[in-house]
Amino acid sequence: MNLAVIGHPIAHSLSPQLHEQWLRASGLFGRYEAIDAMETDLPRLFEAMQEGEWDGFNVTIPYKEAVVRYVDELDEAAKMAGAVNTVYKRDGRLVGTNTDGAGLVQALMPFTDWSGNVLVIGAGGAARGIVQALPTRQVSIVNRTVERAKELANTFGVTYTTFDEVDISRYDVIIQTTSVGMDERSTPLSLEGLRQNTVVCDIIYRPLVTPMLQEAKRRGARIVTGVAMFVGQGALSFEKWTGVKPDETIGKKLIEGLLEE
Repeated sequence: MNLAVIGHPIAHSLSPQLHEQWLRASGLFGRYEAIDAMETDLPRLFEAMQEGEWDGFNVTIPYKEAVVRYVDELDEAAKMAGAVNTVYKRDGRLVGTNTDGAGLVQALMPFTDWSGNVLVIGAGGAARGIVQALPTRQVSIVNRTVERAKELANTFGVTYTTFDEVDISRYDVIIQTTSVGMDERSTPLSLEGLRQNTVVCDIIYRPLVTPMLQEAKRRGARIVTGVAMFVGQGALSFEKWTGVKPDETIGKKLIEGLLEE
């Protein structure tokens, strides 16, 4: 199997290590590369996949929306998310899907039954993919630009709030989808009033435990790092390409070990 992740920049990606481990563990012969591509390279790459040079792609920043025009069809998850993070072949056609949201939902299943209220921080592509996959509509969106929060909420029939009005104590699950925290100093909002045992997830995995997760842990919350979504979405991609369900436990241990080095 010839697989790759496409993005720019891409040197930081841990996808090759994750998927090559799964290929070996599954007894599959193959490779997984990181391709640092410019947008002008995309037509050539997708033509090469159509001709059999590649069996599947992951797509990451900044091309998740741009590649939509290069696939033959979008499945429902990609249509609803408005973005593609995985491309696979079906009956000779290139199909775009989005496993980000489903991967996160799957990763959070051991922590919640989704019967309570969910707060999603952010209204970008990641938030959109996650909201469309959530098995509940008891969801509220909060975003710095309120109009974007309102637009996302209206699209999926959920509610929105503002940073001034948000009441942290109302929520059983909090999902942080923005880049705030990557500097290892910032948090997107105050956790004053956070209830103990609330599930707090940050999809950032560098740093592994963001300032928001550190504070949530101090307040007695159950924290879930960005590794959960990273491995969860990767596992769904791998299954699309190979038909094999990979071992997420060994994948998670690998990625956490690499991040802690």
